[in-house]
Amino acid sequence: MWVGREEHVGMVRTLLDEAVAGRGGSALVEGEPGAGKTRLLEEALSTAEGLGCRIRLGSGDELWQGYPLRAVLDCLYGDGAAGDRGRGEIVGLLNGDGADTPTSETSLMAAMDRLLAQVDELCAERPLVVALDDLQWADGASLLMWQRLTKAAPRLPLLLVASCRPVPRRRELDRLRAGLVERGTLPVRLGPLMPEESERFVESLAGAPPGPGLRGRVGLAGGNPRYIEELVTGLLAEGAIDIVGGRAELTTPDGGRGHLCSLADRIGFLTPSSYETLRQAALLGVEFDAGQLAVVLGRTTRQLLDALGESIAAGLLSDTGDRLRFRHEVIREALYADIPGSVRSALHHDTARALADAGASPPVVAGQLRGVSGPMTGWAVRWLVEHAGTLNAQSPVLAAELIERAIEQGWPTDADRPVLEERLAEAATLLRRPQSAGLVRTMRDRAQDPARRAVLGFMLTSALMVQGDMAQALKATEEALAEPGLSADWHLRLVACRVLCHADLDRLDAARAEGEEAVAAAERLGDPLAEAEARHAMAYVYYRLGREREALRHGAQGIARARQIPAAADIRLLMLANVAEGHDRLDEPEDTEQALDEARTLARRVGSTGRLVGMEARSAEFHFRRGRWDCAAGHLERAAELKVLDGWVPVLVHGMHALILGHRDQRAAALRHLERVEPDALAAGTAVLRDAGHLLLARALLAERDGRPRDALRVLLPVLSDEYTAGMVHERHWLLPDVVRLALESGDAGSAEAAVAACEAEAAKAPEYPGPRTAAIRCRGLFAQDPAPLAQALSYYEGGSWPLLLGQTLEDLAVAQAWHGDLAASRVSLDRAVEAYGGLGAQWDIARAEARLRTLGVRRGSRATRRRATSGWESLTPAELKVALLVAQGRSNPEIATELFLSRRTVQTHVSHILGKLQMRSRTEVAREAALQAAGE
Repeated sequence: MWVGREEHVGMVRTLLDEAVAGRGGSALVEGEPGAGKTRLLEEALSTAEGLGCRIRLGSGDELWQGYPLRAVLDCLYGDGAAGDRGRGEIVGLLNGDGADTPTSETSLMAAMDRLLAQVDELCAERPLVVALDDLQWADGASLLMWQRLTKAAPRLPLLLVASCRPVPRRRELDRLRAGLVERGTLPVRLGPLMPEESERFVESLAGAPPGPGLRGRVGLAGGNPRYIEELVTGLLAEGAIDIVGGRAELTTPDGGRGHLCSLADRIGFLTPSSYETLRQAALLGVEFDAGQLAVVLGRTTRQLLDALGESIAAGLLSDTGDRLRFRHEVIREALYADIPGSVRSALHHDTARALADAGASPPVVAGQLRGVSGPMTGWAVRWLVEHAGTLNAQSPVLAAELIERAIEQGWPTDADRPVLEERLAEAATLLRRPQSAGLVRTMRDRAQDPARRAVLGFMLTSALMVQGDMAQALKATEEALAEPGLSADWHLRLVACRVLCHADLDRLDAARAEGEEAVAAAERLGDPLAEAEARHAMAYVYYRLGREREALRHGAQGIARARQIPAAADIRLLMLANVAEGHDRLDEPEDTEQALDEARTLARRVGSTGRLVGMEARSAEFHFRRGRWDCAAGHLERAAELKVLDGWVPVLVHGMHALILGHRDQRAAALRHLERVEPDALAAGTAVLRDAGHLLLARALLAERDGRPRDALRVLLPVLSDEYTAGMVHERHWLLPDVVRLALESGDAGSAEAAVAACEAEAAKAPEYPGPRTAAIRCRGLFAQDPAPLAQALSYYEGGSWPLLLGQTLEDLAVAQAWHGDLAASRVSLDRAVEAYGGLGAQWDIARAEARLRTLGVRRGSRATRRRATSGWESLTPAELKVALLVAQGRSNPEIATELFLSRRTVQTHVSHILGKLQMRSRTEVAREAALQAAGE
């Protein structure tokens, strides 16, 4: 089944039709190995034969590059049988005076002239289509002859189609390529298949659409058709795919590995040096640092330039700015599997030690130790004891795994074992593992030193608070405060914990009174960390009281104190996150962004992966609500890359991704994200529910899009429950207007009325916050179909940067105006709603708004949006256009990512799409086109 190449086939078919009509032309098909170049040539020849054309097919051969015109002769005259007069005539001209005499320039030119005349004669009989595969291996004379043929093609019924790999790089081939394109040869670039195309291809191979597991496995092929085909057919041969519920799914999580051998063979075209370098790079992971690869190989980075350059040119590696990345993860897996297991384990250990000696970060070294099978060596355990604290902050998953291995095999000394046990308890706490509190409690009960018991008591309280068990956390705090010999600073820090527990248990008066005393005592003590902890507790108390200004005051003062000492970095990060949310709730975007930027910078500097993922997630929320959806997607990707195991992370990351894609009417892509969220993900309790809004809205949006508004309402109705009321503090108002709308459209007035009441209750609890207050006004207008309150809500959204809420409120207002018979005003509101949605690329919202108003007799004015072109400069999306203009300025991918607040992977994807849409190969060509567009303006 020919999937994902329909547009490219159409491009060649257009040239073929013109050639049949007597106006010849040429095309150059380019792409990485496995992209489908040969298949496209065969498709073109098959079509041409059906149209009555004479067809000729040949290919370049690396072994025959020393024989002039060999590639073109093989292409036109096959294997050169003795009876072939045309080939014999050309060979005679090339031989000149004798077969052993080197071909002179005169003989070569005479042969080329005669060959051109022969092509004229063939074209005089009927249209001729000539396809030359593997142009990169053709001899120099054939390249020159191909150039001459392309010059002659426009005056003949002749179509020339050549295919070419990006490697090997040959200077004469580069010159030919540039000359062909400049003189009108059509470049046909075969890029990777899009996800939807890959799924269709898998369906054609497996007999059913792929399920989530198989889809993820196929995703490792990077959209390369040959790799996908070999992967799927290999899995089928292994019996690793089964059809379940109409979906093709893996029978085991890893899906088998036997098929990887054939994939490794597919890159045998690399030079031995490049192949071995790439195999060593596979040990470092999907992404790796070229400098670290040089350290592992005992060479300089300069010495790796040729090998890495060949792999990049072949499309096996991509440059992300400061790192290199395998473009097809399945190829990295194949190279990795090509190394025998015992050798691989030893290499991982040696790599870890070499990288540690070179000063690599603890997660990098630990990642290599993770690949070592068998017992850990003495060096590995000593390294772990020294770096476990830092590793906990940056990668608690790795830390816990390695520490558990070290303890189980009994390596640590009596002095080292307590250190590793404490680090394991820290990791378990950070990972929210249920056993974390038990580990800390055991260590606390064993400890004799009062100072150590205070530290462990604080850790126990923290572990219980992280797990959400505030009653037990309060009990542990009381026990710690009763310890004899407690220092003043630890006493105050534990009191701050007690204040937090009381506040979370709704004992707000007691929490406030004790918190104020703790702040005053910390100021007298002059301990920055103790005061920061106390200020943080008081900020939380005022947040729970709905007094955000007071909360922000304490937060700002606590942050100022925390900046004074490095030990307060974690509490500073926590307060920055809370301050950012507070400013956001008060609609103060500049202060919000400033706090988020400081928090992300600090989290990166101190290596706090857990805090960083939170900052990326909150930044994504901020940009999403402000209409900067591409920026939001960049933050979401960075959050996902950090691979933190907290349950709320996939709920927020995939929920918001799906919501953005759903608004943009990219249903298949949105569903892929929803499938990556576990079905029972929201059963984990209030810690997850706070971040559930985007997921619920995405599920409801897709249900409504599929014509199931009652199902959409059922998705959202849980937000009216007590559980969600407790879990989604100050968050429900984002969802309640949709509950009102869907309930009314489903004829469920009771649920609509309950949603209005819930929103008004949210607004009453937080009178300082404009968001809930405006949402309540909008809900009242929706329920009563009253334009007045809707216009009141609109005035707030018009004054700020809330484009999605602006569009939705305008849409609701248009419906209410139509119900009241004011069709002219309704049309104006509809047009404005569509304009707001259009700026976001929210095609589903446009379709929904038009459908709602159409039933009321209202259609849009004359500002209908033009369908976007599929190729050329006009086809670029607003985000791609921004990236293209920065590329034209000579900016690198990392610089563009920083400028536009995107991840480097997102920028890389945009650049690939830009090159594909513009049918270009380099950033230089993009710059040239941008200059032409600017001149045209």
